[in-house]
Amino acid sequence: MKCPVCRTVMFVVEYEGVELDVCQDCRGTWFDRGELDLVLGDQATLELTPALTAEDDRGCPICSESMGKMNIGPGGRVMIDACPEQCGMWFDRGEVSDLIGDLETGGWELPDSVREFLSRMFPASSD
Repeated sequence: MKCPVCRTVMFVVEYEGVELDVCQDCRGTWFDRGELDLVLGDQATLELTPALTAEDDRGCPICSESMGKMNIGPGGRVMIDACPEQCGMWFDRGEVSDLIGDLETGGWELPDSVREFLSRMFPASSD
């Protein structure tokens, strides 16, 4: 699968049977439909709301449809790209760690193994 930002081939990282696609160049991550729920667990019902932004749309790496900009997580602070055909969601570098921080600030208690994996795989962006 090619990165929707860089167009380079992404590599696969597996966590407890869930295969995430990660771009080695821009460090963005693709979550296929349902994968974020599997990683976060039962409490992972996250609402997506349309984001207001002038940022260009990106094509879904699976179906090529133009993905919409969506806010996710408590307070809708994190903006991601979501496929309108529900193929999955694209997180730019740092957005997974931002979402995890927002979830924990909002009272979510992530299992230590999940928190450790996510913080190791998706460190906070230094940009």
